[in-house]
Amino acid sequence: MVSMRQIVVNETKQNYIIPDLDIPGTSGISDKQCLLPAEKTLSLDQFHNDPAMMNSNVSNELFVHYASLEPCQPSKSQLSGSKFPTKQQEHLQSEIRRVMFTSQLRVDVQLLSVSNSQIAENREIVKIVFEALLYLARQNNAFRGHDEHWSSSNQGNFLELVKLLGNYNPLLSAHLSKIQSVQKNRLTFLSNVSQNNMLSVMGEMVREEILKRVKQAGVFSIIIDTTTDVSNLEQFSLVLRFINEEGQTEERLIAMKVAHDPTGLGMFNVFSDICIKYNIDWETNLCARSYDGAASMQGQYSGVRSYVQEKNPNAIYIWCFAHVLNLVVVDTCDKCLSVRNFFGEVQSLISYMRARKRTAIFLEQQTKCYPSERPCRIKNFSTTRWTSHDRALSVISKKYLAFLKTLEELINSTDRETSSTASNLYRIMTSFKFILNLFLLENIFSHTTPLSIYLQSSSIDFIQAITMVDVCAKKLSDLRSQQSFNNLIIKTKSFVNKIGLVECELPSIRSRRRKLLAGEVVSDEVIINPYDQFKIEVYYVILDQINTSIISRFDGARGILSNLSLLTFDRLKATGEGTEISHDHFIALKN
Repeated sequence: MVSMRQIVVNETKQNYIIPDLDIPGTSGISDKQCLLPAEKTLSLDQFHNDPAMMNSNVSNELFVHYASLEPCQPSKSQLSGSKFPTKQQEHLQSEIRRVMFTSQLRVDVQLLSVSNSQIAENREIVKIVFEALLYLARQNNAFRGHDEHWSSSNQGNFLELVKLLGNYNPLLSAHLSKIQSVQKNRLTFLSNVSQNNMLSVMGEMVREEILKRVKQAGVFSIIIDTTTDVSNLEQFSLVLRFINEEGQTEERLIAMKVAHDPTGLGMFNVFSDICIKYNIDWETNLCARSYDGAASMQGQYSGVRSYVQEKNPNAIYIWCFAHVLNLVVVDTCDKCLSVRNFFGEVQSLISYMRARKRTAIFLEQQTKCYPSERPCRIKNFSTTRWTSHDRALSVISKKYLAFLKTLEELINSTDRETSSTASNLYRIMTSFKFILNLFLLENIFSHTTPLSIYLQSSSIDFIQAITMVDVCAKKLSDLRSQQSFNNLIIKTKSFVNKIGLVECELPSIRSRRRKLLAGEVVSDEVIINPYDQFKIEVYYVILDQINTSIISRFDGARGILSNLSLLTFDRLKATGEGTEISHDHFIALKN
């Protein structure tokens, strides 16, 4: 078969050069022997369309060449002027097409090869972007900046990290250069939409791994909670707690959904939809559940607790201990008018002092009043975690003199609102009653805060938790005595005298006399001593309420937790060594 790789028309020498002919029987013929005389323009009359009709004086090499092209030569009507084209460019393009056809160089294959190369580059770029997203997600950092244009000096954590990685990756660097040079790019992999899609993909991969471990564990428990986000939507969160293959306890967030219906049935429907979507068999494998104390969650008739109990009676319900203790403190602080007003005054003081300039003055006064101590910042109140109240009261107690100096400086401010508010807060803080309430609640929080911290720890022991609850209740009960009250008064007076306040006693109570009606012989007893009134109306009321709340709120789960504590590692080990288990255990679980 003839394989011709190059034909060049040399118009200057008036010859056709046909080199590299793979013609049988002509292997010894040199290129010079293949020089064929030809005119500048060849007519079709000389070379017929059919090789069989060619003249006999044509050389054997040229005849074999035309014979290899098969009898599909162009007709006269297909050529301009019935002549072969003489332009070099047209002849070159035709020859390129012919050589590509004979060499099987397909254009579609070349385009496919280019496309595969582009796909490989895109995959490498996406891989780097995924690694950047994974790094920021693990570090819990913000992704986007305020100005993400390429002209910005700081485009946010994600884009800045990608540009940093581009300095060490030529492929990513070329991709970033292309994005900056072209105004509109159809594909960058760096937009907020791409980031969200990639994060969703990684989130689904993590969720699949968690669900795989849950299925391997067999049984699991759930923790359900709701909270309102900044857009005032109720966010429903579902956490699964299980034992992994290594015997370690894991708590993993499975889903967060918006609960448009805040009722018990609406919350239960959201929970059921999540379990159906992710194939969680809670009706068979759910062994325990924990919610907060809201009526929609633990309601006896229309709460989530009742709906779950209806379909899975074996799922034990346990109220979150930390939330129970939080409610105990809430009950205590809302019981007495004096304490409610005290926390309102403290909240007003914190809100007033959190302004930037006022905070700067407060820090400056701390360095002057307490030069050897570390400055403290004002702690804000949290409506859900009452341990934040303890931190706020602790700062006020430790930096009390700095607060007074700050308010004295702000009283001289030229702004009317700033001056008047500072004057009112100064009058409140310098009152004997304010300091007395401060020390009373600080004393109570000194017992409840360590218990709250332990109840939220991951290594909680049920028996130890119940013991700490009982110890806390016992200490608070011991405070309800005349001696403890006298110690509180002595401590308050000592502090007031040390600071040098004007009001160093509780203000005296004016005696009120009521006219007796006809037939009345006994009148209501009026308490004239202010300390006795504070002791009866505030001190004893607060302590009685907190002791009652602890007993009533924790006793409901005491039996179940006592039984479950027998399943801890230490107690199982003791049982294996011969320690007997009482016959009355696990009765609460049966009920």
